[in-house]
Amino acid sequence: MREAQHTKTTSPKPPKSTGPVNIWKWVAIVLIALIIGTGAYVGTQIFRSPSESTSLTTSRNDAASVPITMNRKQLNALASYYLADLQKGQDMKYRFVVRSTGAYLLGTTKVLGQDVSFVITMKPSVIDDGNISLKATNLSVGTMSLPISFVINYINNNYKTPKWVKLNAKSKTIDLYLNKLVGKHDVRYSVDKLDLKNDQFKFEMHIPKTSD
Repeated sequence: MREAQHTKTTSPKPPKSTGPVNIWKWVAIVLIALIIGTGAYVGTQIFRSPSESTSLTTSRNDAASVPITMNRKQLNALASYYLADLQKGQDMKYRFVVRSTGAYLLGTTKVLGQDVSFVITMKPSVIDDGNISLKATNLSVGTMSLPISFVINYINNNYKTPKWVKLNAKSKTIDLYLNKLVGKHDVRYSVDKLDLKNDQFKFEMHIPKTSD
């Protein structure tokens, strides 16, 4: 009796793409990390700001609002702290820096085995209800300048972003709706002022009313 021998056949794995698609992919990951990191450090800066105000103001909907004032040095230190935690174990290293001329995401990553630097330039501003809008003005990888609208549209079509984030490829903006970012014990946050030139950044932490 002859036993039938079965041989397992495996289809060859498709080669990994090392072309433009990979570039869009990691640029999208960088932007998503920026989005999450920005919301995280703005939403929790009350716990680390050395110059936080202790005065309280009240509104009809909140039990109290705590104003916080920071400068660029404090804001950059806080961003560095949270983004360093986000990128643990990653090959890609980046930092978020606020200067008098704008906000910048700078870093390096590997493309085709080579270290390549990237810079994303943004102009932050306060929009309705104390939220933040990041207007992307330039995106470069090495010596190559990438179309911002295409990258933002790529993120919208291929990645899931938090509900409190709105990306607009046409206007080249990333809006961070901090009033939808709920922290511990339903605490919410808002921005009063982002003055890069005069080095003033004012936020508020809104503490909700509690039932007796």
